[in-house]
Amino acid sequence: MGASGQSRVLGQELSVGKVSDSGTPPPYLPTDTSRPSPADQIRFIANVERILAEGSFVATYKYALLVALVELAIERGDDSNRELVLPIHDIADKFAELYWRQAAPYEADGVSSRGLVLHQNQGRQASAISRLVKLRNEMQGSRSTLAHARRSADWSPLVGQMRSLLKSMPLWRLQRVGHEDIRFLYEPGPGSDYITLLPGVACHLRERAPLIRRLAETEWLRFVLSLKQNQPVLGRAVGLSEFLFGSSRAALSLKVSKPLRELQSGQCFYCQGTLSATAAVDHFIPWSRYPRDLAHNLVLAHGACNSRKNDLLGGEPYLERWVKFVSDHDSDLLQLGTEAGLLVDRATSVAVAEWSYGHAERVHAEVWLGGKDYGHLSRNWRELLR
Repeated sequence: MGASGQSRVLGQELSVGKVSDSGTPPPYLPTDTSRPSPADQIRFIANVERILAEGSFVATYKYALLVALVELAIERGDDSNRELVLPIHDIADKFAELYWRQAAPYEADGVSSRGLVLHQNQGRQASAISRLVKLRNEMQGSRSTLAHARRSADWSPLVGQMRSLLKSMPLWRLQRVGHEDIRFLYEPGPGSDYITLLPGVACHLRERAPLIRRLAETEWLRFVLSLKQNQPVLGRAVGLSEFLFGSSRAALSLKVSKPLRELQSGQCFYCQGTLSATAAVDHFIPWSRYPRDLAHNLVLAHGACNSRKNDLLGGEPYLERWVKFVSDHDSDLLQLGTEAGLLVDRATSVAVAEWSYGHAERVHAEVWLGGKDYGHLSRNWRELLR
Protein backbone atom coordinates (compact mmCIF):
# COMPACT_ATOMS: atom_id res chain seq x y z
CA MET A 1 0.00 0.00 0.00
CA GLY A 2 1.45 3.35 -0.94
CA ALA A 3 2.42 5.85 1.71
CA SER A 4 1.14 8.85 -0.22
CA GLY A 5 -2.08 9.69 -2.00
CA GLN A 6 -4.97 7.34 -1.34
CA SER A 7 -5.26 3.58 -0.99
CA ARG A 8 -8.43 1.49 -0.87
CA VAL A 9 -8.29 -1.33 1.65
CA LEU A 10 -11.11 -3.86 1.70
CA GLY A 11 -13.60 -1.23 0.64
CA GLN A 12 -12.26 1.49 2.96
CA GLU A 13 -10.33 4.53 1.81
CA LEU A 14 -7.25 5.52 3.74
CA SER A 15 -6.15 9.06 2.99
CA VAL A 16 -2.50 9.66 3.78
CA GLY A 17 -0.40 12.77 3.51
CA LYS A 18 -3.27 15.26 3.07
CA VAL A 19 -3.78 18.35 5.20
CA SER A 20 -7.30 18.49 6.63
CA ASP A 21 -9.54 21.52 6.46
CA SER A 22 -8.90 22.04 10.16
CA GLY A 23 -5.20 22.49 9.49
CA THR A 24 -4.20 19.18 11.09
CA PRO A 25 -0.72 18.23 9.81
CA PRO A 26 -0.39 15.14 7.62
CA PRO A 27 0.74 11.91 9.28
CA TYR A 28 3.71 11.84 6.91
CA LEU A 29 6.07 14.63 6.05
CA PRO A 30 7.47 14.68 2.48
CA THR A 31 10.94 13.26 3.03
CA ASP A 32 13.06 10.47 1.58
CA THR A 33 10.96 7.39 0.78
CA SER A 34 13.88 4.94 0.47
CA ARG A 35 14.42 2.33 3.21
CA PRO A 36 16.89 2.89 6.08
CA SER A 37 20.21 1.12 5.68
CA PRO A 38 21.27 -1.91 7.76
CA ALA A 39 23.81 0.32 9.53
CA ASP A 40 20.99 2.71 10.48
CA GLN A 41 19.02 -0.20 11.93
CA ILE A 42 21.97 -1.34 14.05
CA ARG A 43 22.49 2.17 15.43
CA PHE A 44 18.77 2.45 16.20
CA ILE A 45 18.65 -0.78 18.21
CA ALA A 46 21.83 0.21 20.03
CA ASN A 47 20.16 3.46 21.10
CA VAL A 48 17.04 1.60 22.27
CA GLU A 49 19.28 -0.61 24.38
CA ARG A 50 20.95 2.49 25.80
CA ILE A 51 17.77 4.14 27.02
CA LEU A 52 16.59 0.86 28.58
CA ALA A 53 19.92 0.01 30.19
CA GLU A 54 21.28 3.46 31.08
CA GLY A 55 18.19 5.65 31.41
CA SER A 56 16.77 6.72 34.76
CA PHE A 57 13.49 4.99 35.66
CA VAL A 58 11.34 5.90 38.67
CA ALA A 59 8.14 4.57 37.07
CA THR A 60 7.13 2.27 34.22
CA TYR A 61 5.90 5.15 32.02
CA LYS A 62 8.88 5.09 29.67
CA TYR A 63 8.39 1.39 28.92
CA ALA A 64 4.72 2.00 28.14
CA LEU A 65 5.61 4.97 25.94
CA LEU A 66 8.10 2.91 23.92
CA VAL A 67 5.53 0.14 23.39
CA ALA A 68 2.91 2.74 22.41
CA LEU A 69 5.23 4.18 19.76
CA VAL A 70 5.83 0.68 18.37
CA GLU A 71 2.09 0.02 18.06
CA LEU A 72 1.37 3.38 16.45
CA ALA A 73 4.21 2.87 13.96
CA ILE A 74 2.68 -0.48 13.02
CA GLU A 75 -0.79 0.99 12.64
CA ARG A 76 0.13 4.23 10.85
CA GLY A 77 3.70 4.04 9.57
CA ASP A 78 5.34 2.51 6.53
CA ASP A 79 8.71 0.99 5.68
CA SER A 80 10.49 4.04 4.32
CA ASN A 81 12.70 6.86 5.57
CA ARG A 82 9.70 9.15 5.99
CA GLU A 83 9.05 11.12 9.13
CA LEU A 84 5.77 10.39 10.90
CA VAL A 85 3.71 12.96 12.81
CA LEU A 86 1.86 11.58 15.86
CA PRO A 87 -0.66 13.59 17.91
CA ILE A 88 0.14 13.41 21.62
CA HIS A 89 -3.57 12.78 22.19
CA ASP A 90 -3.31 9.52 20.21
CA ILE A 91 -0.22 8.45 22.14
CA ALA A 92 -2.13 9.17 25.37
CA ASP A 93 -5.04 7.02 24.15
CA LYS A 94 -2.68 4.13 23.47
CA PHE A 95 -0.95 4.77 26.82
CA ALA A 96 -4.25 4.42 28.69
CA GLU A 97 -5.06 1.24 26.78
CA LEU A 98 -1.73 -0.36 27.72
CA TYR A 99 -2.28 0.33 31.42
CA TRP A 100 -5.95 -0.69 31.51
CA ARG A 101 -5.24 -4.34 32.26
CA GLN A 102 -2.66 -3.48 34.88
CA ALA A 103 -5.10 -1.29 36.82
CA ALA A 104 -7.05 -4.40 37.87
CA PRO A 105 -6.32 -6.16 41.20
CA TYR A 106 -3.51 -8.62 40.65
CA GLU A 107 -4.45 -12.27 40.49
CA ALA A 108 -2.57 -15.15 38.86
CA ASP A 109 -2.63 -18.93 39.06
CA GLY A 110 -5.45 -18.88 41.60
CA VAL A 111 -3.62 -16.60 44.01
CA SER A 112 -5.54 -13.42 44.84
CA SER A 113 -3.93 -10.17 45.93
CA ARG A 114 -7.08 -9.28 47.91
CA GLY A 115 -7.63 -6.17 45.87
CA LEU A 116 -4.00 -5.05 45.56
CA VAL A 117 -3.31 -3.14 42.35
CA LEU A 118 0.39 -3.50 41.56
CA HIS A 119 2.47 -0.36 41.96
CA GLN A 120 4.11 1.01 38.82
CA ASN A 121 6.47 3.52 40.40
CA GLN A 122 8.55 4.24 43.47
CA GLY A 123 6.66 5.84 46.33
CA ARG A 124 2.97 6.54 45.75
CA GLN A 125 0.97 4.68 43.11
CA ALA A 126 1.47 5.99 39.57
CA SER A 127 -1.17 8.62 38.76
CA ALA A 128 -2.00 6.89 35.45
CA ILE A 129 -2.90 3.73 37.36
CA SER A 130 -4.90 5.63 39.98
CA ARG A 131 -7.02 7.28 37.30
CA LEU A 132 -7.69 3.99 35.55
CA VAL A 133 -8.52 2.27 38.86
CA LYS A 134 -11.09 4.99 39.54
CA LEU A 135 -12.70 4.44 36.13
CA ARG A 136 -12.71 0.64 36.55
CA ASN A 137 -14.38 0.98 39.95
CA GLU A 138 -17.10 3.16 38.45
CA MET A 139 -17.92 0.53 35.83
CA GLN A 140 -20.01 -2.47 36.78
CA GLY A 141 -19.32 -6.19 36.33
CA SER A 142 -19.27 -7.38 32.74
CA ARG A 143 -19.11 -3.79 31.48
CA SER A 144 -15.71 -3.21 33.07
CA THR A 145 -13.87 -4.03 29.84
CA LEU A 146 -11.53 -1.88 27.83
CA ALA A 147 -13.97 -1.71 24.91
CA HIS A 148 -16.79 -0.50 27.17
CA ALA A 149 -14.45 1.97 28.88
CA ARG A 150 -13.41 3.43 25.53
CA ARG A 151 -17.05 3.99 24.61
CA SER A 152 -17.91 5.64 27.93
CA ALA A 153 -18.18 9.40 28.45
CA ASP A 154 -15.30 9.16 30.95
CA TRP A 155 -12.71 7.93 28.44
CA SER A 156 -12.07 11.25 26.70
CA PRO A 157 -11.36 13.16 29.96
CA LEU A 158 -9.12 10.28 31.05
CA VAL A 159 -7.12 10.48 27.81
CA GLY A 160 -6.85 14.23 28.34
CA GLN A 161 -5.31 13.58 31.77
CA MET A 162 -2.94 11.03 30.25
CA ARG A 163 -1.97 13.60 27.61
CA SER A 164 -1.03 16.10 30.32
CA LEU A 165 0.94 13.40 32.12
CA LEU A 166 2.83 12.47 28.97
CA LYS A 167 3.72 16.07 28.19
CA SER A 168 4.97 16.74 31.71
CA MET A 169 7.05 13.60 32.21
CA PRO A 170 7.92 10.57 30.04
CA LEU A 171 7.59 12.14 26.59
CA TRP A 172 10.50 14.51 27.18
CA ARG A 173 12.56 12.15 29.35
CA LEU A 174 12.52 8.90 27.37
CA GLN A 175 15.51 9.91 25.21
CA ARG A 176 17.63 11.18 28.12
CA VAL A 177 20.55 8.96 29.13
CA GLY A 178 22.51 10.25 32.11
CA HIS A 179 23.28 13.89 31.31
CA GLU A 180 22.89 13.34 27.57
CA ASP A 181 19.78 13.84 25.47
CA ILE A 182 20.03 11.42 22.53
CA ARG A 183 17.29 12.56 20.17
CA PHE A 184 17.01 9.50 17.93
CA LEU A 185 13.28 8.77 18.18
CA TYR A 186 11.35 12.01 17.81
CA GLU A 187 11.33 15.78 18.02
CA PRO A 188 8.53 18.09 19.14
CA GLY A 189 6.08 18.42 16.28
CA PRO A 190 3.98 21.34 15.02
CA GLY A 191 2.96 23.29 18.13
CA SER A 192 2.87 21.38 21.39
CA ASP A 193 0.25 18.83 20.38
CA TYR A 194 2.39 16.56 18.18
CA ILE A 195 5.70 14.80 18.05
CA THR A 196 7.48 13.91 14.82
CA LEU A 197 9.18 10.52 14.54
CA LEU A 198 12.52 11.21 12.87
CA PRO A 199 13.33 9.91 9.36
CA GLY A 200 13.28 6.12 9.29
CA VAL A 201 12.15 5.71 12.92
CA ALA A 202 8.67 4.39 12.04
CA CYS A 203 10.33 1.84 9.76
CA HIS A 204 12.79 0.80 12.50
CA LEU A 205 9.98 0.42 15.04
CA ARG A 206 7.96 -1.71 12.61
CA GLU A 207 10.95 -3.78 11.50
CA ARG A 208 12.11 -4.61 15.02
CA ALA A 209 8.73 -4.46 16.78
CA PRO A 210 8.88 -7.94 18.43
CA LEU A 211 12.41 -7.34 19.72
CA ILE A 212 11.71 -3.82 21.02
CA ARG A 213 8.50 -4.93 22.70
CA ARG A 214 10.28 -7.87 24.31
CA LEU A 215 13.07 -5.65 25.61
CA ALA A 216 10.63 -3.06 26.97
CA GLU A 217 8.34 -5.64 28.59
CA THR A 218 11.26 -7.51 30.16
CA GLU A 219 12.53 -4.33 31.80
CA TRP A 220 8.97 -3.32 32.74
CA LEU A 221 8.50 -6.70 34.44
CA ARG A 222 11.84 -6.37 36.24
CA PHE A 223 10.90 -2.92 37.53
CA VAL A 224 7.50 -4.03 38.89
CA LEU A 225 9.16 -7.01 40.60
CA SER A 226 11.73 -4.73 42.24
CA LEU A 227 9.21 -2.45 43.99
CA LYS A 228 8.89 -3.24 47.69
CA GLN A 229 5.19 -2.26 47.63
CA ASN A 230 4.53 -5.29 45.39
CA GLN A 231 6.50 -7.83 47.41
CA PRO A 232 3.65 -8.98 49.72
CA VAL A 233 1.79 -10.54 46.80
CA LEU A 234 4.52 -11.17 44.25
CA GLY A 235 6.60 -13.01 46.84
CA ARG A 236 4.10 -15.88 46.80
CA ALA A 237 2.59 -15.77 43.33
CA VAL A 238 3.68 -16.49 39.79
CA GLY A 239 2.22 -15.48 36.45
CA LEU A 240 3.12 -11.79 36.61
CA SER A 241 4.14 -11.58 32.96
CA GLU A 242 0.82 -13.09 31.83
CA PHE A 243 -1.09 -10.69 34.07
CA LEU A 244 0.73 -7.58 32.86
CA PHE A 245 0.92 -8.34 29.15
CA GLY A 246 -1.23 -11.39 28.41
CA SER A 247 -4.80 -12.17 27.45
CA SER A 248 -7.23 -14.63 29.03
CA ARG A 249 -7.80 -17.19 26.29
CA ALA A 250 -10.50 -18.95 28.32
CA ALA A 251 -12.51 -15.74 28.78
CA LEU A 252 -12.07 -14.83 25.11
CA SER A 253 -13.29 -18.25 24.01
CA LEU A 254 -16.45 -17.96 26.11
CA LYS A 255 -17.29 -14.63 24.50
CA VAL A 256 -16.68 -15.32 20.82
CA SER A 257 -16.67 -19.07 20.09
CA LYS A 258 -20.41 -19.38 19.44
CA PRO A 259 -20.80 -16.35 17.11
CA LEU A 260 -17.61 -17.23 15.22
CA ARG A 261 -18.85 -20.79 14.77
CA GLU A 262 -22.04 -19.42 13.21
CA LEU A 263 -20.16 -17.03 10.91
CA GLN A 264 -17.90 -19.87 9.75
CA SER A 265 -20.85 -22.26 9.24
CA GLY A 266 -19.41 -24.68 11.77
CA GLN A 267 -16.17 -25.12 9.79
CA CYS A 268 -12.55 -24.69 10.85
CA PHE A 269 -11.24 -21.46 9.34
CA TYR A 270 -8.12 -23.24 8.07
CA CYS A 271 -8.87 -26.83 7.03
CA GLN A 272 -12.63 -26.25 6.49
CA GLY A 273 -13.42 -29.44 8.41
CA THR A 274 -16.34 -29.64 10.84
CA LEU A 275 -15.48 -27.99 14.14
CA SER A 276 -15.60 -30.00 17.34
CA ALA A 277 -17.12 -28.71 20.57
CA THR A 278 -13.65 -27.73 21.81
CA ALA A 279 -12.57 -25.50 18.93
CA ALA A 280 -9.84 -22.93 19.55
CA VAL A 281 -10.12 -19.16 19.09
CA ASP A 282 -7.12 -18.12 17.01
CA HIS A 283 -5.60 -14.69 16.42
CA PHE A 284 -5.16 -14.70 12.63
CA ILE A 285 -2.22 -12.32 13.04
CA PRO A 286 -0.60 -14.08 16.02
CA TRP A 287 -0.80 -12.52 19.47
CA SER A 288 3.00 -12.76 19.71
CA ARG A 289 3.27 -10.32 16.80
CA TYR A 290 0.48 -7.93 17.80
CA PRO A 291 -0.96 -8.47 21.31
CA ARG A 292 -4.43 -6.95 21.03
CA ASP A 293 -7.79 -8.70 20.91
CA LEU A 294 -9.28 -7.09 17.79
CA ALA A 295 -12.60 -8.59 16.71
CA HIS A 296 -11.67 -8.68 13.01
CA ASN A 297 -8.50 -10.64 13.80
CA LEU A 298 -10.25 -13.59 15.46
CA VAL A 299 -11.17 -16.90 13.80
CA LEU A 300 -12.21 -20.33 15.07
CA ALA A 301 -10.07 -23.38 14.32
CA HIS A 302 -9.45 -27.00 15.19
CA GLY A 303 -7.06 -27.40 18.10
CA ALA A 304 -4.64 -29.25 15.80
CA CYS A 305 -4.69 -26.49 13.17
CA ASN A 306 -4.22 -23.85 15.85
CA SER A 307 -1.24 -25.73 17.28
CA ARG A 308 0.42 -26.25 13.90
CA LYS A 309 0.00 -22.61 12.97
CA ASN A 310 1.20 -21.62 16.45
CA ASP A 311 2.91 -18.18 16.26
CA LEU A 312 3.35 -18.27 12.47
CA LEU A 313 1.40 -16.41 9.83
CA GLY A 314 -0.93 -18.36 7.59
CA GLY A 315 0.13 -18.78 3.96
CA GLU A 316 -1.35 -16.75 1.10
CA PRO A 317 -4.45 -18.95 0.63
CA TYR A 318 -5.34 -18.26 4.27
CA LEU A 319 -4.66 -14.56 3.88
CA GLU A 320 -6.99 -14.49 0.88
CA ARG A 321 -9.64 -16.34 2.90
CA TRP A 322 -9.28 -13.90 5.82
CA VAL A 323 -9.64 -10.89 3.53
CA LYS A 324 -12.90 -12.33 2.15
CA PHE A 325 -14.10 -13.26 5.65
CA VAL A 326 -13.51 -9.74 6.97
CA SER A 327 -15.12 -8.18 3.92
CA ASP A 328 -18.18 -10.47 3.88
CA HIS A 329 -18.79 -10.29 7.64
CA ASP A 330 -17.71 -6.77 8.54
CA SER A 331 -21.01 -5.81 10.19
CA ASP A 332 -21.27 -9.22 11.90
CA LEU A 333 -17.78 -8.85 13.37
CA LEU A 334 -18.65 -5.35 14.50
CA GLN A 335 -21.66 -6.73 16.36
CA LEU A 336 -19.66 -9.68 17.74
CA GLY A 337 -16.93 -7.42 19.06
CA THR A 338 -19.36 -4.92 20.54
CA GLU A 339 -21.37 -7.59 22.36
CA ALA A 340 -18.21 -9.34 23.60
CA GLY A 341 -16.67 -6.12 24.86
CA LEU A 342 -13.74 -6.35 22.42
CA LEU A 343 -11.97 -3.66 20.47
CA VAL A 344 -13.40 -3.28 16.96
CA ASP A 345 -11.13 -1.61 14.41
CA ARG A 346 -11.22 -3.06 10.90
CA ALA A 347 -8.77 -0.57 9.37
CA THR A 348 -6.20 -1.25 12.08
CA SER A 349 -6.62 -5.02 11.66
CA VAL A 350 -5.85 -4.68 7.95
CA ALA A 351 -2.87 -2.37 8.60
CA VAL A 352 -1.47 -4.87 11.10
CA ALA A 353 -1.89 -7.70 8.59
CA GLU A 354 -0.02 -5.71 5.95
CA TRP A 355 2.79 -4.95 8.38
CA SER A 356 3.04 -8.58 9.57
CA TYR A 357 3.16 -10.08 6.09
CA GLY A 358 5.54 -7.39 4.85
CA HIS A 359 7.93 -8.13 7.71
CA ALA A 360 7.68 -11.88 7.07
CA GLU A 361 8.56 -11.37 3.41
CA ARG A 362 11.58 -9.18 4.22
CA VAL A 363 13.09 -11.57 6.74
CA HIS A 364 12.08 -14.63 4.69
CA ALA A 365 10.08 -15.97 7.63
CA GLU A 366 8.37 -19.34 7.52
CA VAL A 367 4.58 -19.41 7.11
CA TRP A 368 2.11 -22.22 7.73
CA LEU A 369 0.61 -23.71 4.58
CA GLY A 370 -1.74 -26.20 6.25
CA GLY A 371 -1.32 -29.62 7.80
CA LYS A 372 2.36 -30.29 8.33
CA ASP A 373 3.46 -28.10 5.44
CA TYR A 374 5.43 -24.88 5.84
CA GLY A 375 6.95 -22.49 3.33
CA HIS A 376 7.57 -18.84 2.46
CA LEU A 377 5.60 -15.99 0.94
CA SER A 378 5.74 -15.00 -2.69
CA ARG A 379 5.68 -11.36 -3.72
CA ASN A 380 2.03 -11.66 -4.68
CA TRP A 381 0.62 -11.51 -1.15
CA ARG A 382 0.18 -7.71 -1.32
CA GLU A 383 -2.39 -8.04 -4.10
CA LEU A 384 -4.63 -9.96 -1.70
CA LEU A 385 -4.96 -6.89 0.52
CA ARG A 386 -5.87 -4.46 -2.24
